[in-house]
Amino acid sequence: GLSGALGRADLAAEFLRRNHTYRAEHAQMQQSIASGAVARNTAEAAFARRWGLSFRDGAG
Repeated sequence: GLSGALGRADLAAEFLRRNHTYRAEHAQMQQSIASGAVARNTAEAAFARRWGLSFRDGAG
């Protein structure tokens, strides 16, 4: 099945890619950063906490 072909990170990325709420909140975060309403690090950290995301050092 699909899960046999993909690792956990791949499955998680695909889930988020298809999640309308995630995509809308990501777009809203990007707009807030672009407008200067919030600092990038602050916005990204809050977004990551809300969605349970973690990144390896050097990812970006």
